Amino acid sequence: MGNIVLLDDLTINKIAAGEVIERPANVVKELVENSIDAGGTKIVIEIKNGGKTYINITDNGKGMKREDMPLSLERHATSKIRKVEDLEHTYTMGFRGEALASICAISKLTMASKEKEELIGTKIISEAGEILKAEECGMNTGTSITVENLFFNTPVRYKFLKNDAAEFKVIKDWIQKTALAEPQISFRLINNNKEVFYTSGNGKIEDIIYILYGKQIKENIVKVDYTEENIKVTGVVGNTLIARDTKKDQIIFLNKRNITNSMITNSLEQAFKGATGINKHGFAILNLSMPADYYDVNVHPTKKDVRFKDEGKIYRILFHAVKNSMLNTEFLGNNQLENQDKYIENEYEFLTNKLEKEDKNLELRKREENRKIDYKYIGILFRTFIIIEIDNEIFLIDQHAAHERVLYEQIKENYKKNMKQNSQMTLLPEVHTLTHKEIEFVMENKEMLEKIGFDIEQFGENTIKINGIPDLEYKSKTKSLFLDILDEMISSNRTSIKDIEERFIATVACKAAVKANMDLNEQEVHKLIQSLLSLNNPYTCPHGRPTTIKISKEYLEKELGKIE
Repeated sequence: MGNIVLLDDLTINKIAAGEVIERPANVVKELVENSIDAGGTKIVIEIKNGGKTYINITDNGKGMKREDMPLSLERHATSKIRKVEDLEHTYTMGFRGEALASICAISKLTMASKEKEELIGTKIISEAGEILKAEECGMNTGTSITVENLFFNTPVRYKFLKNDAAEFKVIKDWIQKTALAEPQISFRLINNNKEVFYTSGNGKIEDIIYILYGKQIKENIVKVDYTEENIKVTGVVGNTLIARDTKKDQIIFLNKRNITNSMITNSLEQAFKGATGINKHGFAILNLSMPADYYDVNVHPTKKDVRFKDEGKIYRILFHAVKNSMLNTEFLGNNQLENQDKYIENEYEFLTNKLEKEDKNLELRKREENRKIDYKYIGILFRTFIIIEIDNEIFLIDQHAAHERVLYEQIKENYKKNMKQNSQMTLLPEVHTLTHKEIEFVMENKEMLEKIGFDIEQFGENTIKINGIPDLEYKSKTKSLFLDILDEMISSNRTSIKDIEERFIATVACKAAVKANMDLNEQEVHKLIQSLLSLNNPYTCPHGRPTTIKISKEYLEKELGKIE
């Protein structure tokens, strides 16, 4: 007799269950997603003993037909697809037809459901994949599923479960993330007969953020609403005051499904770069909406990993969505700080600590008309922050933000006076092939580009030649200067000429300004300081980020114990 045998159905189902159901949280996920697919607006999740002994999910969705209920417990039975082509167009959370069958195979499962048109519901009781009883029952429209004694017939799987508290934490974390993706649904989570989480379902993500993260986080978020082609990015990002030590508060949904993807992570990292400080990460809760044929979630039964057909496009759109929101004046957060001189403990705070705009509080520019400010130059910190002393006060100047402000004022003044910015000829002309949208923008705004200092000519249907770029002081001389600026401009939703011009001037100033970690000689440093101090508004860059931080002598003495 040979060694290979055909496995019985129960063994097959147990093996399949191991792929889909690894712990109680997987049960909760699969059942709640079914409730969402069924149109439930109120979903109650009740857990006992970390979900090991008892899980109940009740919803007010459309319910199931009586004849469909036994079939729903069979493997690969689903109402959500009919053929393989449907996989490319389905938006439902579940569609493989594995979940209920897998859960049923390793537990005692009771399922009750009723459609709106039916007068009475149907209850089915099963154990280890075998239906024991089917009967009528009284209930409201919707579905209720109870899972008891999970893994009772797979002791090896049960043995590897963590303690009750740890298993419940995984469940709670998933429910909370789902609530963020579905703010229009009311979720109620009950653990060992005690309510631990509730949302009203009013559709406001801010209210859920308040519940999960508190008042400070809620008051320092900026909405994201960006659309390009068939892709829409919505949600919130945190302003500069609530950057995080880890990336755990960067939560991404794809058509409301929580996903992980390294490209998405990289796009967010680049978008937040320069705004959160060293070793800090931006707060983000975002949902990407796009046609189902743009991606594939069938990588694993959990559907958490995802592959995109055009990763470059998704990367760029997500980047622009976040950047656009960061340009919002609200991104810098509340300017009502309790203690303006609070000690700066790390680079994040001193990059993002918002300054009051009143001269009497800042006293950075203590000069009279035509009077030069006297300052003492101390040095440069971390190749990024210029340190000066003025009247017993220390000022930390962000060289990038400061130079950005100086260039912005310079370019804007010339532009207002209708003076063409000098152009610096490139050593060799740069030839770039652009998209239809990009070439259209360039041709429509060619006069504005030339006025700023770009020498551009069309060099084919979708090709341009750049002979010169704006002649600006010690700028970052990169071949990508024009493309970086163009990329930013294309992402803008502003349509009026005034808005486009304002945004363009600010973008040129940002891209051409010296960067962090760029070495400046002492002459360049002094020129930058003097240029900044001579401005009417030296306090922030054009995008609203602070250029300076002040620390008074009195404050330092107090902190060091010299003053009571």
